[in-house]
Amino acid sequence: MSKSKILIFGGTGYLGTYMVKASVSDGHPTSVYGRPMKSQQDSAKLDLLEEFRSMGVTIFQGELDEHDKLVEVLCQVDIVIVTLAIPQCLEQLKIIRAMKEAGNIKRFIPSEFGNDVDRISPLPPFQACCDKKKEVRRAAEKSGIPYTFVSANTFGAYFVNFLLRPYDEKLQKVTVYGTGEAKFVCNYEKDIAEYTVKVATDPRTANIDELLDIFMVDPPKPGVAAF
Repeated sequence: MSKSKILIFGGTGYLGTYMVKASVSDGHPTSVYGRPMKSQQDSAKLDLLEEFRSMGVTIFQGELDEHDKLVEVLCQVDIVIVTLAIPQCLEQLKIIRAMKEAGNIKRFIPSEFGNDVDRISPLPPFQACCDKKKEVRRAAEKSGIPYTFVSANTFGAYFVNFLLRPYDEKLQKVTVYGTGEAKFVCNYEKDIAEYTVKVATDPRTANIDELLDIFMVDPPKPGVAAF
């Protein structure tokens, strides 16, 4: 396959860093669109951006409210992958509007990567998060831009290491939750990123059923790529 020009929103975030490296590793001309650095508190991100530049990544700085700048940048790329955090979920509507005006985007991957929000019935407050993701999905579907929704269930390293914290270093003790027999789907973030880049650049995965997770009972909806 020919290489695609990939633009990543949220490229300096947790999953975004993996996504940028996966895109570069796969040989795609890669760009990152991020907020301008405004203080020394952003020094870690500045270091990360310098690392990206050394890898050949093009850095665009701007706000998502800068519609004209967004359109200008989008006209230079083929594929858009968004890895914005949950609080910024609805900001993707601004990206969709700009992509429609640009008129050249071959694939849009919104910031999903968790559960398939069209197939679950979550409890509050997770319901509010899912409702926002659904709103972005519906906007993507109506936009006329080819899209794929990537549902990766759970980030393995983040969930286990940062949320469950099963290992107590001081006590050198591992906590087993429940009986230890429950099955749970986790995917390593590096694999999620590599999979997403493959899906985004494969013409067979636009707006159609993609992969079926072996833990799923029902197939995913059209346009949903599930682990």
